[in-house]
Amino acid sequence: MRKPITILVSILVLCFAAAYSATTAVPQKQPAHKTFVGTVESVTVGDAAKGTKSELAVTNEAKQKMTFVILATTVLHDAQGKPITLDKFKAGNKVTVSYETTAAGVNEAISIKMMK
Repeated sequence: MRKPITILVSILVLCFAAAYSATTAVPQKQPAHKTFVGTVESVTVGDAAKGTKSELAVTNEAKQKMTFVILATTVLHDAQGKPITLDKFKAGNKVTVSYETTAAGVNEAISIKMMK
């Protein structure tokens, strides 16, 4: 009588251990978002018919210029945090851009927020 109970308990312990290890697997590392703060130099609104992409060129205080591709998923906010459209960004606006760089070296904007 003791042997079947011992076997059953052992099997249950192994099942719980396997289930626990499967749920605590190391998560895949997500690409880190980088941040760039600067002044808008130019805004290019893309045209699907011409095959052009929307882009925002920004220069920081160290005179480093970066261009960011604006995707359909890019979140755009004004200084108060309210959603806005790309046409609201003008040269001279101070912005904070959260972005990722693709394997091809393209800077894709995740979010852009105007600063006061």
